Amino acid sequence: MSAVTRAQDAAFALFEARRTGRALARFPAPVPATLADAYAVQHGLLAALGGPVLGWKVGRIPPAMIDALGAERLAGPILRCAKLDGQTPGDARVFVGGAGAIEAEVMLRLRAVPSRPLSPDDDAHLWVDDIRAGFEIASSPAPDVHAHAPFAIIADIGINNGLLLGPRLDPADFDRVEVTTEIGGAAVGAGRACDVLDGPWGSLRFLVGLHHDGVIRLEPGQWISAGAITGVHSIAAGQSATARFGDRIRIACTAIPDPGA
Repeated sequence: MSAVTRAQDAAFALFEARRTGRALARFPAPVPATLADAYAVQHGLLAALGGPVLGWKVGRIPPAMIDALGAERLAGPILRCAKLDGQTPGDARVFVGGAGAIEAEVMLRLRAVPSRPLSPDDDAHLWVDDIRAGFEIASSPAPDVHAHAPFAIIADIGINNGLLLGPRLDPADFDRVEVTTEIGGAAVGAGRACDVLDGPWGSLRFLVGLHHDGVIRLEPGQWISAGAITGVHSIAAGQSATARFGDRIRIACTAIPDPGA
């Protein structure tokens, strides 16, 4: 069986699961074994799901694999965004029987696509016109997806299942604000965006690099979910999560069963 055929078969299995909202028994075999193979499955799944790409999530490569893979981050397309009204918790769709998690993140809106890769000396903020607090909903129909990180995560569109966009953050200090996350009223994590690798601007530089390498396609107006600040926190249908960005901003969501595309 060729690599192309394997990628097509895996993408079809993941597509059917996401289309119907039904969990898989396990991640479809064979699991991709390289970053190139994983992104090939992602491309096939994205094409099958259709619809506009509203943004890109950024996740982390397991530390033990960074040197071997030559990468610290991974990317996946975002196909669903919703705004939080500040009062009613947003809906976080998770696959019952699969893997579900919530991540407090900062969201950057791309003003324009840089014409070349960005170096650490470039002013990355010039390419962003909005910064918000938010949740990334991370869910996959495959319950064992994390056991095959990072390849299975990349293949299943970064296991992204939507963004929840909260209030605007102050561009002057958004990455230094203390963020805390609770699930069911219990604290599960705390941190600052600037302390996650080289921060949100590092996530932007990473995606611009992938764009110029032909791995993904960035477009103006897309959102960048810049990386989990307080950790990746498992959540099941019926559970609620809250995140606080400093003293002034609070966002909330409740996990609900994903009914399918």
